Amino acid sequence: MDSLLRHSNRILKNTSTKFKRYLHEQIEYDARLIIIKGCRGVGKTTLLNQHIIDQRDVHKSIHLSLDHLYFTDHKLLYTVESLYALGYRNYVIDEVHKYENWSVEVKNIYDSFRDIKMLITASSALNIDSASGDLSRRADRYNLIGLSFREYLNFELGLQLPRLTLQDLINKSATVESALRNEIAIEKYFKRYLSKGYFPFYKEAGRRYHDRIANIINQVIEVDLPPIFSIDYNTVRQVKRLLSLISRMAPFTPNISKLSRDLGIPRNSLLVYIDYLDSAGLINILKSNKKSDSALTKPDKIYLENTNISYALSIDAVNTGTLRETFMRNALSVHHHCTTPIAGDLMVDDQYVFEIGGPNKNFHQIADMPNAYLVKDIFTSGGQGVIPMWLFGFLY
Repeated sequence: MDSLLRHSNRILKNTSTKFKRYLHEQIEYDARLIIIKGCRGVGKTTLLNQHIIDQRDVHKSIHLSLDHLYFTDHKLLYTVESLYALGYRNYVIDEVHKYENWSVEVKNIYDSFRDIKMLITASSALNIDSASGDLSRRADRYNLIGLSFREYLNFELGLQLPRLTLQDLINKSATVESALRNEIAIEKYFKRYLSKGYFPFYKEAGRRYHDRIANIINQVIEVDLPPIFSIDYNTVRQVKRLLSLISRMAPFTPNISKLSRDLGIPRNSLLVYIDYLDSAGLINILKSNKKSDSALTKPDKIYLENTNISYALSIDAVNTGTLRETFMRNALSVHHHCTTPIAGDLMVDDQYVFEIGGPNKNFHQIADMPNAYLVKDIFTSGGQGVIPMWLFGFLY
């Protein structure tokens, strides 16, 4: 028990509260059970530790990492019972997906201790609704992804730039763009962000940043996915081969039959593996709004989850078109629903169509589409119906 207390004190002491993620203002912290899902390295633990530090009763709070050796032969439920007797009421429970039967014990804690609050972090891939303990009506659930371009600028430059809405971008992009460009060297920082700015650890990692991302990807596939989906070593190896192939092709429209032959993986298994990678936050997929959300429904397009992964996995130079489409799919993923349009690259919220391209891109492909806009890789106002791409980095 003493080792847990020392570990918690050390983690909380080393947590900075100077910069906080977009999700901080959205979480209803009065809830008794909060679960934050997200890929490794995006800042879930820091986010919850910051909240604990900000509370006046921090002395009643503790951080518990369920991958700590202590929990190899100690139950979470009994640990909380002991800590409760010592006065602890607020619990950050980290890496819950690594703990067997976690949902049953969390449910028991929730039902047994009415004045306890649990703030839990978990892998993106964890399906809370299918867990053994019925947490669907007990838990407030959120998802955290990596830094937006806005957050990157705030983190890098110590600014307090506000979030923009999609309506801001559509109705007054020229005004907003001009104001921001006069204040910040947008082009310089946007290029940096696309390569080394998505994961908050980019500052500390330095030249090893892309190596750290590659390591995270391995950890997600080799460590996080097996207990969540009950998969064996051979499946892990096949999932890694699939991601390697996707990294060389994405964004692309998948030919599932050809991929199945090339990888030697049965069609249905291949579709399930794509769903694993999507659930884990390593890729993004795009489907028509007429298609089922089932894992066995073929996606219309596959992207890597963010542009920094493109750099981490690429052997050669990363294609500019790849970066554009990957960035846009990611930037819209937090607050908006993306589907496959009849024409153009992205349909957003079943209302807006966006065609993505470089400075010379024109309206030809979306000429007859209502609510259609060009998104250009430019750093000045592009004119009527044209939105500079980097502004989408201010959506969260």
